[in-house]
Amino acid sequence: MYKLQTYIPVTRFSKFCLLLLLLVTGFTACKKELDAPTPFPFEAGNLVTSKDTVVIDAANPGNEAMTLTWDAFANSLIGNKVIITYGEATDTVSVASGATNKKFTNGELNNILVDNLGMAVDIEGDVQFTLLATITTKGDTAMSNTITVKITPAPTGAAYAALWIVGNATPNGWNIDNPNQMRKDPTNAFQFKYNEVLNAGEFKIPTTTGNWGTDYFMPPTNHPPITSTEVQLIPGGNPDNKWQIDNAGAYKILLNISSSPFIHIVPFTPYAQLWMVGDATPAGWNIDAPVAMVPTPGNVYEFTYTGTLNAGEFKIPTTTGNWGTDYFMPATNGEGINSTDAVFIPGGNPDNKWKITEAGIYKVTINQLYETIKIEKQ
Repeated sequence: MYKLQTYIPVTRFSKFCLLLLLLVTGFTACKKELDAPTPFPFEAGNLVTSKDTVVIDAANPGNEAMTLTWDAFANSLIGNKVIITYGEATDTVSVASGATNKKFTNGELNNILVDNLGMAVDIEGDVQFTLLATITTKGDTAMSNTITVKITPAPTGAAYAALWIVGNATPNGWNIDNPNQMRKDPTNAFQFKYNEVLNAGEFKIPTTTGNWGTDYFMPPTNHPPITSTEVQLIPGGNPDNKWQIDNAGAYKILLNISSSPFIHIVPFTPYAQLWMVGDATPAGWNIDAPVAMVPTPGNVYEFTYTGTLNAGEFKIPTTTGNWGTDYFMPATNGEGINSTDAVFIPGGNPDNKWKITEAGIYKVTINQLYETIKIEKQ
């Protein structure tokens, strides 16, 4: 007796189905192998401070008050900001790209605490610090832990008494032993000026001379447009960001180092004519027809006046017929013939004037690039 067995013929169709099944199975296995791993979460890092208690040393504004560090990897595509909070008041300080620390000098930190956060001088308070990290290409953000530091502010003042400018854009080039010195603005202790004919090249602003490892005022990124006003104090000058002058010529550079720092780098076109107006001059207070100064041959920045001056006052307008024009003026009202600063004052406010106490023949020389004046009795 025979056992009946079922027989299923292998046709071309069944072979195709089997092959298709194998392909799908293999594709699924490969797909699983190629799946990207789950990325680590974006973190700002753990924030720590060099000091739990800080007493601001007003006598040494450029010295370190405290340093914040965080353990995130240095990455130029991650921008960091330090959020500083006291009570209900908050301020934000940008940090150089790729940095993993932020050093605060006594002057910088003190100005933030007193001017921006409203802390009382000589009274200890709890100040909170938090790091905000941002992936600049995506906008993703992450916050660090918050730390509290007990800080006693001091009376505010400019962090540096002198600053310099170094680089091949400047007359003295890359000479850190003898860089060109900036002039402190006589009208604002937090502002420094450097007015000069610059070469095409680079520059940065050191806080001391003779040491390439000093702290610098620098742009947050290398070679920003000169129209950018952003500036940061970079401990040790790392990363080594610099400003770039593309077109040689006369420039006026104004650096503000207050708790809200900024820089203005402006190409300077000299005025083709300057005047003197005031009751010390022969024309008196006639803004429509003031006394014209004489350009110095071969020097487009310099003008002179030689002639009679009465006992009285005068200032130097850049146009006629308009009291609201821009002026060159003394830093304070009533300065006499020993004055050396001729500060450019947009709109002429405050309305400072030079004072002549003795009538006579005088020679007045003004340099509009360097903003200097010489008043000589003949």
